[in-house]
Amino acid sequence: MSRPSKSSIQIINSTSIGVVITAALVAFILFGSNAGAGSYWDPGSLVIVLGGTVAAAFLSFRSSQLASIGRSLFAIFHEEPPLGREVDVLEQVAMALQKHQLPQAEKIANGVNNPFLRLGLQLVIDRVSIEDVHHLLSWRIQKMVERETAEAKLFRTMAEFAPAFGMLGTLVGLVAMLGELGGGNLSAIGEGMALALITTVYGVVLANLIFRPIAIKLEQRTAQRVAKLNMLLEGISLLALGRGPTMVREAMNSFMRDYRDEIHG
Repeated sequence: MSRPSKSSIQIINSTSIGVVITAALVAFILFGSNAGAGSYWDPGSLVIVLGGTVAAAFLSFRSSQLASIGRSLFAIFHEEPPLGREVDVLEQVAMALQKHQLPQAEKIANGVNNPFLRLGLQLVIDRVSIEDVHHLLSWRIQKMVERETAEAKLFRTMAEFAPAFGMLGTLVGLVAMLGELGGGNLSAIGEGMALALITTVYGVVLANLIFRPIAIKLEQRTAQRVAKLNMLLEGISLLALGRGPTMVREAMNSFMRDYRDEIHG
């Protein structure tokens, strides 16, 4: 029996909670300290740190990789649902193939939204050998891993750049401060010292509260997607071997139980 359909995307509570805690921490720093919120705002420092980090990212990565930033930011708040719907489809196709109802199997395959599963089902229906099915779908998984690893690496690299440009801003501020020591301009000296310190703050915050957490979340998402695609690959392989719907259903349920046990202990 087909399970009720669920939304294809769900909010990850941990990310939402993390954003709220981060906002609370920033608010405490800005308004809970004696210095006041205005003391932590310096456009010049922000330009040095954020502008330098973005410039270094453009120099380090290809345009196609940089274009995926928006998609990556969207992805950290969402995850794909469990494989319940896909297991139903595998069972239905297995039943159609067992009854030699190829048109029905093709109709089910064409209605699948998951491109990985749709391709695998079509290969099985076309009677492609299981070796070729495994080879092609494994290649698809590998390409996905390479693409998503590059997205995570982009944010990890930016997390390394941000503190470095914070240090650059510190040096710039110190140079400006030292240049004013001989003239005794206390106001200019204070501005140089503020620039030196604020850029370091900006670099640390951007690296450890924005870029690095995004990279970690993307890496976790990729690991989860690989595990699910491998489970689908096993289910498609069972179809290619001519296994019946009952065995396909039980095998997939077993795979999902083992996956949950490995993840949650």
